[in-house]
Amino acid sequence: MVSVKRAATYVEKGGVGKTTSAAHIAVAAHEQGENVLLVDLAGTQNDLATHFGLDLGEDAERIDAPISAVFGDDWEFLKDNVDDLLDRMTFDTDEGPDLIPADPGLGGADNNLANVPLEDRFDKLDDFVDDLVAPEYDLVIFDLPGKEDNIALNGLFAARDVVAPLKPGAFERDQLRKLDATLDEISDDLDVDLGLTLVIPTIINQSENLSEEFVAYVREEFPEVVGHPVTKTADIGNNQDEGRTLYAVPDDELYSTGERARESYTANTEQLLDTLTER
Repeated sequence: MVSVKRAATYVEKGGVGKTTSAAHIAVAAHEQGENVLLVDLAGTQNDLATHFGLDLGEDAERIDAPISAVFGDDWEFLKDNVDDLLDRMTFDTDEGPDLIPADPGLGGADNNLANVPLEDRFDKLDDFVDDLVAPEYDLVIFDLPGKEDNIALNGLFAARDVVAPLKPGAFERDQLRKLDATLDEISDDLDVDLGLTLVIPTIINQSENLSEEFVAYVREEFPEVVGHPVTKTADIGNNQDEGRTLYAVPDDELYSTGERARESYTANTEQLLDTLTER
C-alpha cells in the first residue's frame, strides 16, 4: 500500500490561527519539495479557499465532487465508477499545494455520521486517503473544525499527528492542557495513537509580557513538540485579504514582523516534516 505523511491542524477553539497555519505550512512544505494536498474540513465558509484567492462563493454548491461525499452512503459507488475523482475534487492554489475546499454538505455529513455504527464511523477519511490521496501526494494536511464532531474525529483518526496553533492567554493555556487530555481520551476510544506533534505559539508580540509568559509556558510544559513562535504581524491579515500567504509576497513588501513570521512557518514546517512518518 502506498503511504503518505499526514497532519491535522486542530484546537477546540476558533481564531487561534489553525487555517493560517495550515496554509503557510502547506506552502512551506511545497517549497521544501513536498507535493502537498490541503483538505478543508473546518466548515462551509471556505476560509482556506479565500486564503488562496479562490472565490468559490455561490459556486460552492456546484463543486463537482465535494469532500462531504467521502462521508456519504454513495461514496463507494462514486469511487468505483467516476473517473479522475480526486482531480475533480481538487483546486490549484497557484502557490504550490492543491486544495479540496469545504462544501455545504459537511454539516449534513456530520449529522449522518451519527447514525453510522461506531466501528465504521471514523475511518471514512482514512480510507479516502489510503485509496486516492496517498498515490498522488507526499503530504496531506487537514484543517479541522474547532469542535469535536464526527468530521473532526475522522480527521484526527486519519492524521494521528496534530498541529495545535494557540495564541497567548490563560484560556488558551487551559485549552492546550484540555486538548492534550482529549487526544489521550480519543486515542483510547478509537484505539489509535493520537498526539500533539507540533504546538505553535501564534500572534506573539515579543514586547508583551503575556506573549513572553505564554511561550515560556509552552516550552516548559511541551518541550518535545513546541514550535517556533509566530510573530504577530499585520502582513498575515493584509495578504489574506489579497488571497495569498506570506510566501507569495516579495521581501520588500513585508514588514520585519512579516518576514519573521514567514521564517517561523518555514522552521515549523521543517520540524514537522522531520517528525512525521509516512503511513
